[in-house]
Amino acid sequence: MDFAPSEATIALQGLARDFARQEIAPRTDALDQEKSPENRFPGEILEKGDALGLRTLPIPEARGGGGADLLSLCFVAEELGWGDLGVGVIYAQDWALADAVSRLWDESGFAAFAENFTSSSASHLAHLKIGDTPASEDKSPYPSDALQGASIARDGEGLRLNGGARRVLNGAAAGIFLLESDSTNENERRIFLLENRDGAGIEIDRYHDPIGMRACQDVDLRFDNAKLGCSLDCAEGKWNDATHAVRILPAAAAVGTSRKSHEHAHEHARERVQGGKPIIEHQTVGYMLCDNLMELDAARRSLQASAWAAEQGGDAEPWRSFLAKAFATESCERVARRSMEVWGGAGYMTEAPMERLTRDIVAFSHAFGVGHAARSAAMGLL
Repeated sequence: MDFAPSEATIALQGLARDFARQEIAPRTDALDQEKSPENRFPGEILEKGDALGLRTLPIPEARGGGGADLLSLCFVAEELGWGDLGVGVIYAQDWALADAVSRLWDESGFAAFAENFTSSSASHLAHLKIGDTPASEDKSPYPSDALQGASIARDGEGLRLNGGARRVLNGAAAGIFLLESDSTNENERRIFLLENRDGAGIEIDRYHDPIGMRACQDVDLRFDNAKLGCSLDCAEGKWNDATHAVRILPAAAAVGTSRKSHEHAHEHARERVQGGKPIIEHQTVGYMLCDNLMELDAARRSLQASAWAAEQGGDAEPWRSFLAKAFATESCERVARRSMEVWGGAGYMTEAPMERLTRDIVAFSHAFGVGHAARSAAMGLL
């Protein structure tokens, strides 16, 4: 087992690091402060990233992509997450879902998908999940007017989707949806590709306004006879094996954001003087920074080990990526909160960098499911 990056991976990591510092970080503060959720999408940033080949990194070189493996993408995602977690998650979701399609579809099906995905810089990916049971009544104190639940019906020789989906991450920018039709019977799971073109019957019902990770838009969608594309039947075990990247790569981006919060805390601790010496020399503060480093390294290695195992095929325990994701997400949140504490009362002021970074990490931990959900899924696979 060797997690040492290859020369190609180091080159990709450097490319992502430069892009994060020169293009992402300088521009996303303004997006975070944008009042309207509809206007927060970082289109200009993503176009520049696409010109560098970032969006299509997991697609094989023979099909117009970068041919990066899952372990390499962990390194790249961390750097992009350092620039901005919302932007990092957009890329991580594109990579993860493209990887899932490559593992689920046959060669001809993936070839058609890859041609579609690589042909347009504006084509991003999003994940939809619908169930075979009616949606429960909305008892939230802030109910949505959006439709809850969607159904698939046959129309002639094709299948049509009607209804709605709520809180679809990156749903506004998606050109292709990976639709998971769940079932109480694990052997009846069906996976579809749904293209979002003009007249496709897919409309945005509502833009949500999250506390953080604002560049990655969260929307409610409405479907009116949306035509479903190619599909396959997929047992739950196969689905879990094919979607390791869905759990690993966004969490790798979160590691980059929490690393940035630690860097700000470390710099502040060296500059802030209290009791006649920099606070980094106070044992309590020094211990907090050491705890940050321990958790960051452990989270990073956990995700890299999971990525390496997933690339080995049969050697990947199905529970590994669930638990790596839970551990990394919770570690990142602790690092961000601890870094804010190093700043003291100044840390939660909006003019300080810690406030936004902490919001982003808290938003991430909820957007991708709390740790208990990942633990529950892993328990069923032990």
